[in-house]
Amino acid sequence: MKRERTGPRISGLAAGITRREFLRLVGAGAGLTIVEACSPAAPQQAPAPEAETPQRGGTLTVQLTADPESLDPHVTTHLWASRTLQLIHDTLVVLDYDGTIKPGLAESWEVSPDGLIYRFHLRRGVRFHSGKPLTAADVKYSLERWKTTPKSPTAYNIDQVAAVEAPDEYTVVLRLSQPFVLLLDNLTSGWASILNREAVERLGQNYGISGAEGTGPFKFVEWTRNQRLVLERNPDYNWGAAIFSNRGLAYVDRVEFRIIPEEGTRVAEFEAGNIDILSDVPGVEVSRLEKSAAGSVVKYDQLQTSFIGLKTSDPILADVRVRRALNHATNKDEIISSVRYGLATPALGVLHPKTWGYWKGIEQAAYKFDPQRAAQLLDEAGWKPGPDGIRQKDGQRLRLNHIITDTEAAKLQAQVIQEQWRRVGVELQIRPLESAAFFAALRAGEHQTFAINVFYNNADVLYFYFHSRQRPAPNRFDWADPRTDELLEKSRSTLDEGQRLQIYEELQRIVHENALWVPLTHDLGVLGVSRRTGGVKVHPSAWLYKFLDLYLKAGQR
Repeated sequence: MKRERTGPRISGLAAGITRREFLRLVGAGAGLTIVEACSPAAPQQAPAPEAETPQRGGTLTVQLTADPESLDPHVTTHLWASRTLQLIHDTLVVLDYDGTIKPGLAESWEVSPDGLIYRFHLRRGVRFHSGKPLTAADVKYSLERWKTTPKSPTAYNIDQVAAVEAPDEYTVVLRLSQPFVLLLDNLTSGWASILNREAVERLGQNYGISGAEGTGPFKFVEWTRNQRLVLERNPDYNWGAAIFSNRGLAYVDRVEFRIIPEEGTRVAEFEAGNIDILSDVPGVEVSRLEKSAAGSVVKYDQLQTSFIGLKTSDPILADVRVRRALNHATNKDEIISSVRYGLATPALGVLHPKTWGYWKGIEQAAYKFDPQRAAQLLDEAGWKPGPDGIRQKDGQRLRLNHIITDTEAAKLQAQVIQEQWRRVGVELQIRPLESAAFFAALRAGEHQTFAINVFYNNADVLYFYFHSRQRPAPNRFDWADPRTDELLEKSRSTLDEGQRLQIYEELQRIVHENALWVPLTHDLGVLGVSRRTGGVKVHPSAWLYKFLDLYLKAGQR
């Protein structure tokens, strides 16, 4: 709906407000950034700071386990997409390492007392990679595109934005249909990136695949799938956020992301000095690499949950007794010891215990590893043991497909679970797929079960996964329940913190009682950092963020 351009007098929140201050004023929880595969405890960073002054030059080589699904922020929730597209694009606001919201492309902003109007004032002198100046029209276009992209898995983040206005070249006004306490946090997400409309229209359906353009510190050069993605330094960049030590030109000339899914290959390349950042150190190699001369190992905490998703509309899995049986049949301690090598804790429900809104009751209610109880539930559901131990019902075997990414860790986990479930009479057929095919298969509904990791900042991950409007993805559980939808809507508009906590607790009870998934683990993040790499600092929710402070040490480029 079109509104007057000037709007009412605006007062209220200023740039640099802390999340706690913001929530005390409007009465709500923290914001959300979700990617698939926080405000956690302080991460362990790289060893003591280097004495040398960072200098520019060289190519930083970063290993990725899989290709990004796309560099278009409006069509993906993929982990590696989130970590690469944020180098190319910028956002209106950024999330500091301490959880406060700070200026990004917007140098300041205000929020009306009723929480319905947000007015952002843009930095001047910002340019896209093509040289075109950034204006309010670009922000308006980007946010409207995000909101209206068909089947965007993240558009729900700005549902409450009823109108985006650009009253002048450097002012953007967002008018909300109702107060939305998560908005500023959601605008820090990579999915809220500001795009160059000309580039989007020029590339059409190939935007994010054959090219991408923003105002970020690095420019797209080339992408050869299953091999490498190359970015080069933006020579005009001088508007980095104050959360970085280096706010100007990136130190490194280029970033080359090498796609290496094989654990042995990527570790060998790291030890040979061919990789500067090993993005995911295999658990089995952590202890050895901690003593290696190749570099250092950085461990960091994160709000993350690994789980097995269950498609509730599937004829077999429609019976909640079967879904509960699968939970009881899963031995998480075995997964942690044999797959995670101790670098994880058991997940009892959807949320990490450090998440605001975590339901403590799950600690008593959680499904315990109990194969006898699993067998009893399957008996009650009519599935009886067949001659080979696999259960049958009406001539049908209790066989489930299991879609996973084609990585060694994912396959090992699947094999462990396959054996665990077989002991109670469930046959699991494992189907490994490369990353893009994995997400495509899930969107197409080809799964009965699937394994995935999700990273988040708060309990709004419940909306991300379980609102019926999120089907077919990321609500790959095909869960459609009016009460769940009602509670999820209230969780985003209720200003009373106590009421929001009660809503989140009821939502977690619904997910648990209906056994919509099998929670597995909360994993520790582990990076490998080469000896020649300096400036490593892991962000609690944005990994290495903009790469602005990373550099290659003199004489080792």
